[in-house]
Amino acid sequence: MNIVHRTWQKIVPYPLLVWVRFILEPKNLKERRLKVLAHFDQQDQKSLAPEILEGIKYLRSHKFASFPFRWTQKYDTFMPEVHKDPLNSHYYVVFENKRMYFPKGYNETKAIWSYRSILKEQDAESPHLYLNKEFDVEQDSIVIDAGVAEGNFALSVVERAKKLFLIECESEWIEALRLTFEPWKEKVVFVQKFMSDTEGDDTVSIDSLVSPLKGEKYFVKLDIEGFEQKALAGMKNLVASGNPIKLDVCTYHQPEAFDEISALVEKYGFRWNVTKGFVLFFQPAEVPSFRKVLIRAEK
Repeated sequence: MNIVHRTWQKIVPYPLLVWVRFILEPKNLKERRLKVLAHFDQQDQKSLAPEILEGIKYLRSHKFASFPFRWTQKYDTFMPEVHKDPLNSHYYVVFENKRMYFPKGYNETKAIWSYRSILKEQDAESPHLYLNKEFDVEQDSIVIDAGVAEGNFALSVVERAKKLFLIECESEWIEALRLTFEPWKEKVVFVQKFMSDTEGDDTVSIDSLVSPLKGEKYFVKLDIEGFEQKALAGMKNLVASGNPIKLDVCTYHQPEAFDEISALVEKYGFRWNVTKGFVLFFQPAEVPSFRKVLIRAEK
């Protein structure tokens, strides 16, 4: 992001910035936004949740976004400091007083947009917020983070974790994650496979990762692009162990995901709740929908 762009975002009044971005909305995003509005204009407005009505109203005057809500606006002009490590040429930001590295192919602009997205996703008002005061990772927990990407969740709990399993199938992220977690490498296990219900050449299950010992505490976070149900099916032994377990499970990657995942965690005997709010999910082959985002569960 060049100096002109940075200066523009700092000095231009925010309403003008929103208007310019709306006018210059890329064609593909504009088409998606208009299709979303056309779809929901045909629905009975009285049957829609207040948050959905808020999102629809927002999209009439703002460019397409997965979280079309006013609480996201604080991040539109946020300019984090991005550093370049001379030892490895990777860009990084300082997240909770720790270095969080980005893949080799990232430039400064891409790092800024990625970090904005992370902070937006984990905002106190976001339905994607993994942890809060009432639901957190306990000291000396064994943490399984499936779908690590930038590693912000794992990095936020690494000092409390007894052991940390990082499951990430993308090689570019594994390289960056090794740099990020170098200070804690003695308790971090990197697994470059897909999370599933069985172990194979390119898959791993939760039960194949851990052999629970009495008294151990577990925290499992699943954000794996629609494979959450399989991952849950692959933790029967851990559930049967009777050890304390907490779950963060994303529920929006498939239309049926929320119903299936809530049924699974209930079958396992977890107490659970769903976060407040929605994400707008719209793939070309699907009908636009506002979906519930995250189930938090424990037993």
